[in-house]
Amino acid sequence: MCGICGYVSEKSINIEEMNLSISHRGPDNQGSFQDSSLALGHTRLSILDLSDESNQPMVSRSGRYVIVYNGEIYNFRELKRELQAKGVVFEKESDTEVVLEGFEFWGVELFEKLNGMFSFAIYDRELNRIYIARDRFGVKPLYYYSANSDFIFGSEIKSILASKVVKEELEYQGLYEYLHFATTLGETTFYKNIKKLEPGYYLEFDLDKKSFKIEPYRLNYEVTASMDSLDEAIEKTRELFEASVKRQLVSDVPIGIFLSGGIDSTAITAYATKHYNGKVKTFSAGFDFDNGNNELESAKFIANHFGTEHHELHIKGSNTIDILDSINHHFDQPFGDAANIPLYLMSQELKGKEKVVLQGDGGDELFAGYHRYQRLHYYKTYKFISKFLFLFKNATPKDSPKYKGLRFLFALNQNDPSKEMAYILSQEMFDEDPADYFTKEVKNRLQSLNPFYRYEYFYNKFKELDPVNRALYTDMNIILPDLYFEKVDRATMANSLEVRVPFLDNELVDYAMSLPSKYKVKGKEKKYLLKRAFRGVVPDEILFAPKKGFGVPFQHWLRTSMRDFMLDTVRDSPLHNSKIEELMQEHIAKRKDNGYILWKLLNLSLWLKKTAISI
Repeated sequence: MCGICGYVSEKSINIEEMNLSISHRGPDNQGSFQDSSLALGHTRLSILDLSDESNQPMVSRSGRYVIVYNGEIYNFRELKRELQAKGVVFEKESDTEVVLEGFEFWGVELFEKLNGMFSFAIYDRELNRIYIARDRFGVKPLYYYSANSDFIFGSEIKSILASKVVKEELEYQGLYEYLHFATTLGETTFYKNIKKLEPGYYLEFDLDKKSFKIEPYRLNYEVTASMDSLDEAIEKTRELFEASVKRQLVSDVPIGIFLSGGIDSTAITAYATKHYNGKVKTFSAGFDFDNGNNELESAKFIANHFGTEHHELHIKGSNTIDILDSINHHFDQPFGDAANIPLYLMSQELKGKEKVVLQGDGGDELFAGYHRYQRLHYYKTYKFISKFLFLFKNATPKDSPKYKGLRFLFALNQNDPSKEMAYILSQEMFDEDPADYFTKEVKNRLQSLNPFYRYEYFYNKFKELDPVNRALYTDMNIILPDLYFEKVDRATMANSLEVRVPFLDNELVDYAMSLPSKYKVKGKEKKYLLKRAFRGVVPDEILFAPKKGFGVPFQHWLRTSMRDFMLDTVRDSPLHNSKIEELMQEHIAKRKDNGYILWKLLNLSLWLKKTAISI
């Protein structure tokens, strides 16, 4: 796992400065390649082939291609054997060389063959072109900037800004999406002219013409339908998942597991202890802000059951203000999911001790692990009830436990059905458009935009599916790459820790997404198929236990330990006005729970303070 960056420009840009800005992603080695107006940079976290021979940038045997690469290709050995059978010669043991020589042999057709998480750039010295590509699920990030004949890219936005070429201007589309969803969506960022390369796409830049094109190398999640019976689906899901875990154990450094005590991480632990050549380490955490609502006891039971080398991390978040400031630096733009705090703290605890961990992200989105999927199973019933929303709207306080259910009804009550999923995932509702909290000028700019366009696109793309599978497909394309993997990559790579996700294996995902939703949700039971696939693998005490977990108590912090910090930070920012002051006072006095919007405004204020951007 690493960091990459590069540029094409006639301007004087220091590639070493760009490298330095993302050195946390790769503390083991930094390297660069320069050729006329082009430069490539790389920071290495050594996982496979620890020798210096696998440092990057790496040049192909022919000398034609140069690569900088971030990620892991889990099927690289199979691809290597295939290439060797065709006469390709290899000198190293790394997956980087397989990607490089594979590209020389197959060209862009290689991208679809890769099973793993990655972002990379390959320079073709003969055609004078750069190809940058990102994995099909968006596990690894890749950003680019293009303006005035300058093309700059990097694993993180800070590496692009380190070029000192980019004029920092606010992208209002990104701001409006963030206010609704706590992150930006698709290619959008908070910066004009800085874009995210979308999952499953590659960009080809022609250095002579100073132009580029972006193409999908795979149309993500094309709608297919498996004809397998439930029993066949159970057996095949089990086999594919075991194969995925086995593939992702490939490493030249020890591998650990984030063990939460739930079904997904327990299944990973079960198969890892079966196939790992050594003692599996597991890590579980309790925080001083979880009020004892953690899974330490469950995790200890699982660790004893499978005989792992178990470690409990007892983490204090008492310095949350300092942590938030550090996190804000690593995320490069406002990020409103407070779950990044415990993940950052866990990664910080392991910094310098571990390099690779596996965790269970993706299981809920593949196999319907959230309440909304179970509710969507009764779509017609809830759709009918939503017509009577007016009876509940004004009678339900915003801090009531019933409020989430009310938000769900509000989402289904949209006249435009393409906005249903957007509102289900938005933290705001009813007539509370977050644009209302800004000045008239900013409000007008925001309301001229459409923060839901990404959801509308995927709703239309998958509209022939039933409501549950449509939600699953949409979440795989939006919430997983744009929220969850954004959170995981920044929080862990800030501490030089690689996270692998066995549920996001090409073969497993393709199969799971082809199955009917009735296999995934049955009655009120979520993850119906997965629980049966793991019967006998995961202990019943875990498999059929009610889902636990805790929410980060940011609403409480904003009333107590972070109250003064919030007031000072927001009041000192260009955001502050009488409407936002009222939001803060209502929240502090417990007249209304405005925690979601205030947390986003606090992170936005911190970001504005550190940038040259005005709003």
